[in-house]
Amino acid sequence: MHMETTFETLQFTIKSSILDRPRKLSIAPACIEFDNRSSVGLEPTRFFKEDIEGVRYGIKAIDGYQFTIGRIYCIDICNAKGGTIKIRLKSLYGVRKTELGRKYSEIVNAILDYFFDAEIISLLEKFVNDESFSILGVNFDARGFLLKKDSQLISWDDLGTKSYMSYYAMFSKSDPNYYRAFEYLNDWNTVILYSVSRQILKEKGFWNE
Repeated sequence: MHMETTFETLQFTIKSSILDRPRKLSIAPACIEFDNRSSVGLEPTRFFKEDIEGVRYGIKAIDGYQFTIGRIYCIDICNAKGGTIKIRLKSLYGVRKTELGRKYSEIVNAILDYFFDAEIISLLEKFVNDESFSILGVNFDARGFLLKKDSQLISWDDLGTKSYMSYYAMFSKSDPNYYRAFEYLNDWNTVILYSVSRQILKEKGFWNE
């Protein structure tokens, strides 16, 4: 997390495929803009920071007849008005895979830094102040956490986590069958759940890299 950073406006050129026209993506401290319109000349879609509610991202494989022939880098942003910005970068047969993978990482990191770090910090401050809160249906409080409503309370020293490329899992170390998994690509704000829970475990001394 970057608590005291002066952000500049970042510009990216996006082509979802070889046949797609170049589209401008702008990430600024106050908003994100993306030319996702069907026709050239229309105003880009703009989400202001205060309206942004969720992020999800991941990589989808493109399967051929007998083997994987490419990948699609996916990034979605949603706002409080029900709108979604979808950013896609496609590589076939390894063409531009390194370049697109680097661009994908830069965009994801910028979105998290500009629009979600403050929320993560705010949730951690709530925890320090003994305020309960919920992320993706997981309830946090000073005693421990509930993986879902009306489930058993798991103490912080009993919380186990596993982080994989596509999903994040939380479980009871004393009863590993009691767990939930959250997919970065399909479940909004899995990255926030990951960041907050891991930071709490670090501060309590229950998790080491």
